[in-house]
Amino acid sequence: MSRIIYWSSLVFAFFFLVAPLLIVLPLAFNDSSFLTYPMDGFTFRWFEVFFTAPPWLASLMNSLKVALGTMIVALLVGGMAAMGTMLMGKWGQLVLSALFVSPIVIPSVVLGVAMAYAFGRMGVGGGYLSLVMAHTILAAPLVFLSVMTSLKGLDPELDRAAASMGASRWYRFQTVTLPLAMPGFATGALFAFITSFDEVVVALFLASPQSQTLPITLFSSLRDRLEPTIVVVALLLSIVSCLFIIALNRLQKRGETRN
Repeated sequence: MSRIIYWSSLVFAFFFLVAPLLIVLPLAFNDSSFLTYPMDGFTFRWFEVFFTAPPWLASLMNSLKVALGTMIVALLVGGMAAMGTMLMGKWGQLVLSALFVSPIVIPSVVLGVAMAYAFGRMGVGGGYLSLVMAHTILAAPLVFLSVMTSLKGLDPELDRAAASMGASRWYRFQTVTLPLAMPGFATGALFAFITSFDEVVVALFLASPQSQTLPITLFSSLRDRLEPTIVVVALLLSIVSCLFIIALNRLQKRGETRN
């Protein structure tokens, strides 16, 4: 009975999640200017359009810059918050963890409106800085959870042994804690990057015409005109997501090996 449930769930998940992608993604190679079947022919010209057209190329570069900035800031904020929380007692960890991950449970529309108002009052709205700050608020909790999970899996006796030999707190962190917790930091960095790169709701409230990200341009194209370039973007984002999943899987195995 358990095998029947397993295979039934697997088949249902495949058709519900993967089948729509298998139907739509081949249209990225359609020679027609419209998203229609049957395909008129096979071509790579829509990939050329994506990598040469100024709106697509500019939005791609904006997304990469914002995602890299978000990854760095979220890694610092989330990592330091996780290490500080680990020094607290049980109830302190519970309260601080709940407060730090609270942006995850707040609707994106509410966050977008609040950030647009707050950043506008601060005079930093509508640019690169506001997008990095907003995406950091969304990504830092993921870094926090990843690093916290990694730190909780470490043997505390290793830090105590280093302390008993006269090592300072900073030296112990450099030589003991950080190398062992590196898979958690790396996983958090990947989560922060992909969260910022794919985020669209908050960016719609904050981006200026010069700082529009790739998801915003994709959303605008879906509203104005359906053409295969949109599917090219979806295909490239799917490939990037798959690469991130493979990287996370390897990081997880490396962490299990070290522990």
